[in-house]
Amino acid sequence: MRRTFARSGCAVLIMIGLPLFGLAGVQAQSAGSWLQWGRTAQHNENSPVAGQSPQAQLADVNFDPFVAAEQAESREGALTAHYQDPLIDGDTTFMEFKTGYWVPCNPPGSHVPYPCGPDAWNWEIWNERAFSWQNGVFAEKWNFQSDWIPEPNSDVNDVGDKSGFGLQGWEPVFHAAISGGHVFVPGASGSVYELDEVNGAMLQHFMPFGSDPNTYVSGPLTIDASGNLYYNAMALDPTRPWTKDVTGAWLVKVAPDGTSRLADYNQLVPGGRRICFGFISCGSQRPSINIAPAISPDGKTLYTVSRSHIFFYYSYVVAVNTGDLSPKWNVSLTRLQNQDSEDFASDLSSSTPAVAPDGSIFYGALSEEGSYGDGDLLKLSPNGEYLGAFHFGWDITPAIYPHDGTYSLIIKNNYYRTQGPYFITQLNSALKPEWSFKNETFNSDHPNGYEWCVNAPAVDANGSVYANSEDGNIYVIDQGGTFNSKIFLKVAIEAAYTPIAIGPDGLIYGENDGDLFVIGSQ
Repeated sequence: MRRTFARSGCAVLIMIGLPLFGLAGVQAQSAGSWLQWGRTAQHNENSPVAGQSPQAQLADVNFDPFVAAEQAESREGALTAHYQDPLIDGDTTFMEFKTGYWVPCNPPGSHVPYPCGPDAWNWEIWNERAFSWQNGVFAEKWNFQSDWIPEPNSDVNDVGDKSGFGLQGWEPVFHAAISGGHVFVPGASGSVYELDEVNGAMLQHFMPFGSDPNTYVSGPLTIDASGNLYYNAMALDPTRPWTKDVTGAWLVKVAPDGTSRLADYNQLVPGGRRICFGFISCGSQRPSINIAPAISPDGKTLYTVSRSHIFFYYSYVVAVNTGDLSPKWNVSLTRLQNQDSEDFASDLSSSTPAVAPDGSIFYGALSEEGSYGDGDLLKLSPNGEYLGAFHFGWDITPAIYPHDGTYSLIIKNNYYRTQGPYFITQLNSALKPEWSFKNETFNSDHPNGYEWCVNAPAVDANGSVYANSEDGNIYVIDQGGTFNSKIFLKVAIEAAYTPIAIGPDGLIYGENDGDLFVIGSQ
């Protein structure tokens, strides 16, 4: 869905005094399990198994009962929410589920009586639920109700989002991760819960920030191959969260022995607090919302994305040493050499860094022409050198397909400025197009086809690409850009950008209009 925009190493070690469970010894997961955003800590979205043929809907479960209300409140009836990647470990599936209340505005979209609509999304409740197949039925095993809430949508009494600051109705993502037979779930006050994967029982509650209600877990959790848990957190002013500077922003590491370490973003990006327009503070550095930290293949380096809090004009890809969270390097997106346009990190995006087998880092940034929905897929070396960019329809975590001693990247390539055409495009490692697959479902309302509404496509062991479109279908595209098959889910006009996952048995897990669909041939 097209989005428009108004442009207007110091670390602290904290001991957690709780008994230790799942982090202290990572168990081997089933081959092909999808355990976090993008499947692995590199967020490369490739599966070592072949996906099943999409012949049938095997399950359809609603996880967001507020979709109709959310669309009524948004511009043009769009579903402006970010959703969790379906997580699969063996024969068990894990997904976010929303309960609680939606507080409607009167009339919808008016932002009055304040707080209502997206300004009252803290009345919703985010749950993590486990499902498994029981006698052919996709049945719930357990439910864990978290106290996590997203960052506020806007400043208090910023009725109608007149300032242009804040999240403009784009609900941040609630995103768990799995390791060693345990599920790690975001909580309130910058905390994380550790659950038993079998029954959902709480084992530990990591609280590095105490009980401060204005500190938020921001973005998906990431767990590396050694069982270290990483995530971003930020503390906001309770009444002016977006027009007053952050009160703190951190990268958090929880080690297998239960100890926590924090790194301040202003330490990770020294000098990142700058002046905009010659006299206004851009704000301190803090994580871009919805960023999942990415880990290098050797496990030694973490990559995240930082931006100035009030104005996003100073945005950076940041490299951090995983051992002690000390800064390694940072690269300004607005000052990359040999680049045609400046780039930024947007809080409305779900783009997350992805790391290729050779250690190169890829990030889908918003370009200075972002009012048209334009962006650049940027490539950096492991040392932070700028290696190139591909201009495309923004907001993507690229799938990385390793083959023949090299790799390719799969992205959506939507031409928003001209309202189409819309492509899934595969690039080589140097960001040169290898093939494109065009959406060719046309009607009077969509003369140039339908937009690809995937923010994280999947690629299987055969190189087949899986992506969802606003025409309501999940498509399977073979190497060379040839059509394989598709299956219709439901109409999804102005749908949220959502991820897709492949289970260890090849089942396909897609999302559409707040429903989780399981697709396969059996």
